[in-house]
Amino acid sequence: MPRPPDRLPLLALAALFVGYSCSYFHRADLAALAPVWTGEGAHAALRAALPDLASLGMLVYAGGKLLGGWLADRFGGRRTFVAALAGAGVAQAFAAATDTPAAFAVCRVSGMLALGCAWPSVGHVAAAMTPRARLATTMAFLSQSYLLGDAAVRAVLAAVVAGGGGAHDVLRTAALGLLGGAAAVGVVLAVDARRRGVATTAAPPVRAAVATDGGRGAAVRGVVVALAVMNAAIAVVRESMALWAPALCVAAAGVGAAEAVRASAWLPFASAVGALAAGWLADRGGRCVWWATVPPAALAALALAALARSEELRLPWLLGGLATASALLAMPMSLASGVLPLRLASTGGARRLGVVDGAGSFGAVLAGAALGRVLDAGGSAAWCAALAASAAVATALAEAAWRLGRVRLAGGA
Repeated sequence: MPRPPDRLPLLALAALFVGYSCSYFHRADLAALAPVWTGEGAHAALRAALPDLASLGMLVYAGGKLLGGWLADRFGGRRTFVAALAGAGVAQAFAAATDTPAAFAVCRVSGMLALGCAWPSVGHVAAAMTPRARLATTMAFLSQSYLLGDAAVRAVLAAVVAGGGGAHDVLRTAALGLLGGAAAVGVVLAVDARRRGVATTAAPPVRAAVATDGGRGAAVRGVVVALAVMNAAIAVVRESMALWAPALCVAAAGVGAAEAVRASAWLPFASAVGALAAGWLADRGGRCVWWATVPPAALAALALAALARSEELRLPWLLGGLATASALLAMPMSLASGVLPLRLASTGGARRLGVVDGAGSFGAVLAGAALGRVLDAGGSAAWCAALAASAAVATALAEAAWRLGRVRLAGGA
């Protein structure tokens, strides 16, 4: 991996931000397609298959992150990232030409597999072009593309539907957004690489990571495993809150559906604040990384446990507890899905990032159905208690990861 420069390449980082925001043209399309898949025949069949399509896509997406880390380390992050966006765009274009569930599922799986390669590639490129002392802040900034991308793409696709567009119009718009994003990012990254004299395929062989780590390879693998399982445990909590918070506000706090949806919109904004705070702390080095991972997870577990023990859940108390837990858990999650795997060694960082971030996606897949059954069977108290237990597990794993890789996670050699 080429040596990072002494200052941030702002234009290239902005291109990564916009490019990853464009990935939500594929991630958020099902939300726009659901209301237009109505009537008889093929569209009714697609509407009925929507939950299965969403779950299958997320499973493949998680696997794509593992593949993307290997590809980025082997062939370079720039080309892998552009290819991921372009591949998802091509899949969307093919999806726009089909109306059968089987053909759409093939397009969906292909697009999500390609798109899963995007985030590890972003980490690879960011690590190559960002000073080490500012990498955590940079990755925290890039993680904000989740919020902006999701909101912006939903607004664009909603405008297409509001203008009378059907499913094919939504998919064609998504394809154009992805292909346009891939082209723009490719041009900017190529210009940046040429300006700095970096080959776009520059990446050390995968085997070099083992040689560099030497006898410490087992310790590094232990940290990766701890971070991966921690990320999965956090994803169970966060995905459950994102999915079931509106229903919980209606059932436990007795508010209307519209008010519940509006209230739950505060959760991603709280997460954004937590992610930025974690990046700022992690770049301070030393024990600041511990303060940005272990205590926040523990405090989130306590906040959720307090909700589980509450006799009556009014909306301000419920929303405050969920938003607090969301912001706190965003701190270790953003670091585990960003800077920490990249710091573990000078090589192989994208592969480690793919493993840890992919584990979070697998945890997100498990969260929806499992925690939904807990909510239905045991009510809000059991649901909050289950989330508190998962956050407590994440706390223990964060402490284990810190003890195993203290020097490297803190930003040392």
